[in-house]
Amino acid sequence: MKLRLVFAVLIFSMSGLNAQVEGVENPNRAHVNYMLNCQGCHGPTGAGTADGSVPVMADFVGKFLLVPGGRSYLVQVPGSANAPLSDQKLAELLNWMLWRVSPKQVPDDFVPYNEEEVGRWRAEPLQDVVQYRAALIDSINKLDALIP
Repeated sequence: MKLRLVFAVLIFSMSGLNAQVEGVENPNRAHVNYMLNCQGCHGPTGAGTADGSVPVMADFVGKFLLVPGGRSYLVQVPGSANAPLSDQKLAELLNWMLWRVSPKQVPDDFVPYNEEEVGRWRAEPLQDVVQYRAALIDSINKLDALIP
């Protein structure tokens, strides 16, 4: 298992997938953390599941940064908030993931997540994730309707 993981990291490193991006100190570590903490449900490309039980992140997750509450949501959603990562490593993972699976949706003025804000939002868990996400998606859809 370890050998396969090391091999996968080497392949992705050589492919340019892990080029340096702002807010990501170690792209290879961020990628491995994605594989270990996110990929099992969301898939290697962020495609989610066909039945919709796991949300699609590919070409979408960056849109959360465009609506009020969306930035904190990406930290507070249980998969992020409960990940066995330090606040710094979760910030790095979120920054890496946004640029890897949803680069066209990341706003031009995006400020990378940092350890302090991740720690603050992790301490404020969401009470009703499904309802909160639905409200954010509604805001995103309204915003999308305004853009020609």
